[in-house]
Amino acid sequence: MKVMKILICLIAIIFLSGCTNVKELSYDDIINTLSIENNNYNTFNKGYKFYTPKGLRVEELWSNSAVIDSENATYYLYIDLISYYNKKDLNYTKKDDAIYSTTINYQNKKGYVEIKLWENNKYLIEIMYNYAKIEVMVDEELINEALINSVNILKSVAYNDTIIENLLKEDRLNYTEEVFDMFEDAEDNSNILDYEDGNYYPNEDTEDNKDTDYVGR
Repeated sequence: MKVMKILICLIAIIFLSGCTNVKELSYDDIINTLSIENNNYNTFNKGYKFYTPKGLRVEELWSNSAVIDSENATYYLYIDLISYYNKKDLNYTKKDDAIYSTTINYQNKKGYVEIKLWENNKYLIEIMYNYAKIEVMVDEELINEALINSVNILKSVAYNDTIIENLLKEDRLNYTEEVFDMFEDAEDNSNILDYEDGNYYPNEDTEDNKDTDYVGR
């Protein structure tokens, strides 16, 4: 346990100092940084807030999803306020066909990470934690960078129970049928990213559901 704490601290120092050897970290090393608390927030929406890491910017923010861009990738974030409010459990089975597949359970917050080789030598990273999920498509050499950014976003997500309860009372969290319940059964979920003509598109809310009441970077 002591060795693990030292390792996590070293990884944190690497992140904070901006060292370029993040490529040498293992996937497990990166996922273990979920235990490093992050109480910084710079993006706010009704019922939740999160931290957008340096070098990333929120391009679109809806009531339960966001598109976050960096120089090298686009991150699709989905926040499941209903599952959070109802404290739904997560069902996930490790995938044999993935190059990396593991479950997450830190501080009673469950999730999983899945990395799959996709078309055109692209890799689809799917990571769910703390009732939030990110999907991002990157080249192999950018997997670690994308994982680090995803972990930093997801572990920072914080919810406002009072606002969420009020939204439920106002019937404002009844999402359309196209929005899946990612905590009902992870095995049956369709991806946030839809594949079409070699490109990937998020299953976003409609324009009517778009919520611009937020502060981004």
